[in-house]
Amino acid sequence: MTRTTSAATLVAGFIGCSAALAGDGYTGDLGLGVYSREGTYRGESTQTDVLPYVYGQWGRVFGRVDTFGVQLLPVAYGHLEVGTRIMQDRMDSDSLKHAGVRARNNSRLLGLSTFQVTPLGAISAWLMQDLGDSEGQIAEISWLGALKPTPWLSIYPELGLEVLSSKYTDYYFGVRAGEGGYAAYRAGTAKNPYAAIHTSSPITGNWNLALTLRYKWLDSEISDSPIVGKSSRWNAYVAVSYDFK
Repeated sequence: MTRTTSAATLVAGFIGCSAALAGDGYTGDLGLGVYSREGTYRGESTQTDVLPYVYGQWGRVFGRVDTFGVQLLPVAYGHLEVGTRIMQDRMDSDSLKHAGVRARNNSRLLGLSTFQVTPLGAISAWLMQDLGDSEGQIAEISWLGALKPTPWLSIYPELGLEVLSSKYTDYYFGVRAGEGGYAAYRAGTAKNPYAAIHTSSPITGNWNLALTLRYKWLDSEISDSPIVGKSSRWNAYVAVSYDFK
């Protein structure tokens, strides 16, 4: 397990940023979160980081946890947007690296998205190009519901599908002949369904506690890779944030 050790710096930055945003038109949540994710590759352990938590909007600029961008124009129940997503998809397995498996670097995504708040729930869709080493594409569509069983708890169930192009999948999970002593493997297009549960609870005043647990089923194009060896992965976070009304 790895942890960032700069929590004090982040807290100081958050306090300063909060003071600036409070009078500058920002609406939404801003805080700090502890993020954990299960490793995908053989030999990877659960990774945990302390990072900023952003879910809000400043004019046309938005942040939604791991997705950031700018609204371009109104469309139906939402907007057409341009933005990026932080995937943290590099390979962090020391055992694979020591065996001679080549490095896989984080993607650098840029593309179009939309977030539609409809009467039947929020629908999110995006298509992004990796400007990094894979040169592949990622598409995703999801539905987000809303339940409020008590005044102190809001629940947001989510269902989604992630589609990875063959270029993207093969860069991250394909194996070249002789690489690390593994048999050659060429990965194709992967379709990964997922389910998540998000909750939000007030703590005091405008302070809130947010929890998320996400479970993703990996396509056989990924799970059959000799450097993967698993058919699913999970990630989660807990965040304390201040709600700017």
